[in-house]
Amino acid sequence: MIVAIATAVAPSAFAERLELPPAAPAAPKELAVPRAADRFAPYEALHGSFSSLDHCAGIPGGFWIEVGGKGDCLRTYSQGLSAADNPTVLVYFTGDVLLKTKEGVRFVGSGYERQSPELIGRDMARWSAQAGSPAIFIARPGMFGSSGDHSQRRELREVMLVDGALDAIKRRYRVSTFILAGQSGGGHIAASLLNRRRDVSAVVLSSALLSVREVTDYWNKRRTVQSASNALYNPIDHLVGIRRDPKPLILVLSDQQDRIVPYATQLTYVRRLQAAGYDPQHIILSAADKSHHALARHGRRAAALIARGEKIDTIRAALAGLSAQPDD
Repeated sequence: MIVAIATAVAPSAFAERLELPPAAPAAPKELAVPRAADRFAPYEALHGSFSSLDHCAGIPGGFWIEVGGKGDCLRTYSQGLSAADNPTVLVYFTGDVLLKTKEGVRFVGSGYERQSPELIGRDMARWSAQAGSPAIFIARPGMFGSSGDHSQRRELREVMLVDGALDAIKRRYRVSTFILAGQSGGGHIAASLLNRRRDVSAVVLSSALLSVREVTDYWNKRRTVQSASNALYNPIDHLVGIRRDPKPLILVLSDQQDRIVPYATQLTYVRRLQAAGYDPQHIILSAADKSHHALARHGRRAAALIARGEKIDTIRAALAGLSAQPDD
């Protein structure tokens, strides 16, 4: 794996479908560079994008990461980082934005084009203030300003690219430990990194995709077009890699009525962790959306409270109270 830091030259799922022109070309484009209030292009999430080391150098917060001789530019959005050491840094991974109908038709969730670097920066600023620690949003390959192919999510290469970005962040900002939070497909990334790294002190997995085969089998029974899972990285199969001394704090946040990532698959992950000698905290919550899936706010709040050193009972009470509040 080759990692190069690119120096910047300047500072919910299954919703409505985004209608794209029928004749929209399917070839990847060079990665666009939205700034400030510019919106992200759904085209890139749908068809992919490419970059280069030189191109990535002009992307704010860009890190050029190479895996297997092929590179991608991962864009990050950070708040609160010190010029000196950063003992603990929070990292957030969002869920998928490229979705499929039961007939296999791909579409981009309508909320994607409403996002901008400015809005993500505000979210990270609030999160950093809540936690009293620096916070970073790492855009997964193919979305929110990172190059790559989002349709290849959950493959080992996606995990390795993000792993490389964490290595680069750790070196550049002198980070000692990470607290990871991931929602849905972003939870797959967080759990995968938990298996691979020794510098993750805590992880919060909200409505997370943790047992890929189990979830794939569930949806294949309900779809006309089948999906394969044998080529994907399955976090639940690699728990042996999680550090043991000291053991990380692991929080799994679930809604028992989740219609996207079935609750039973999240419970399987918790039980496997317990069988492996870990003590995951499984917190049952109520998501406000009709799919009972949107627990990202809860996940970030839990991670912030962990960073502040709060006890698990305090965290549970705070998350229960958050469920009763309207979305921001």
